[in-house]
Amino acid sequence: MTGDPEPVRPTIRCLKEDLGFSKLPPSSEPLDHLELAVLRKAREICRSDPPSSERIVSIDDRVLWKVKIERWRGAVWCNPPARWLVAAGRREAGSPDDFYTELAESGRRWRSDYNRTKTPPVKTDTLVTKLLPNQDDTDRVTLERAVAVDREVSTVVRDLVLEAARSGTEQSDEAAGCEIAILVHRNELHEVYVGIRITGPVRYDVTAVILDSVPAVADRNGWGLDSMPDRSPAAGELVWSNLLDGAVLDGLLGEG
Repeated sequence: MTGDPEPVRPTIRCLKEDLGFSKLPPSSEPLDHLELAVLRKAREICRSDPPSSERIVSIDDRVLWKVKIERWRGAVWCNPPARWLVAAGRREAGSPDDFYTELAESGRRWRSDYNRTKTPPVKTDTLVTKLLPNQDDTDRVTLERAVAVDREVSTVVRDLVLEAARSGTEQSDEAAGCEIAILVHRNELHEVYVGIRITGPVRYDVTAVILDSVPAVADRNGWGLDSMPDRSPAAGELVWSNLLDGAVLDGLLGEG
C-alpha cells in the first residue's frame, strides 16, 4: 500500500443494509471507531499487507478479503490507503460459506443487469461496484474530518487562552495545520485584551472556528485585524484582537 493505512471503516450501505443501522451515528463519532465484532475482526486482519485472511475467489472483478468471527461474515476491500468493510452478514447454522456464495451470486446478477443495458459489456464473472464506497461515504469522511478539526481547534484555543492569562506571556501551539499563538493582557483601565496570532496556510472557515473558540469574549462581533505589541507581524502571519469579559475569564481561571 502507498501512504499510511487508514482504519477500516464500513460503507454507509453496509451499515444500513447489512448491519441494521436505521440512522448513522453523529458526525462526531467516526464510523471507523464503531465497536462491532465484524469491524474489530476486519481491523485485526488488516494489520498486515495484504490482509491476513483468504481472498474471496468467487469475486473476480475486485479483490475482496474474508472476515470471519463467530457467525459474522464480511468482505473487506483495500483501496490504498483506505480499507473498507463493504459487506457483512451472518452465516446460517451448519452452512459455513453461505454468505460468500450469496455474495458471488449477487455479483453475477449485477453483472448480468449491467450487461443488458450498458456497452461495452463487463467480461468478469462478477460486478460488485455497488458494494464499494460512493459519494455518501466521501461526504461522511469529509464531515467527520471537519468536526475533528473543529474539536481540536476548540480545545487548543481554550487551553492557550487560559495559560496565557495565567502566565501573562504569549502561548503557542499547532492545530488545523497552522500555528496559533495567544497573548492575554490587562491594561491600566482593567480591560482584558486578547491577541491571536495565526501563522501558516489556513482556510477562512478555520480562522472563524479559531476566533469562535476563544472563551470569555465580550463581543463576538468585536474581532479586528491588529498586530502583537512591540513587534512587527512576521511573514504569513495574521493577528486578530478583541476584548475579553474579565469577570467571566476570572471565573474560568478559578475553575482550573
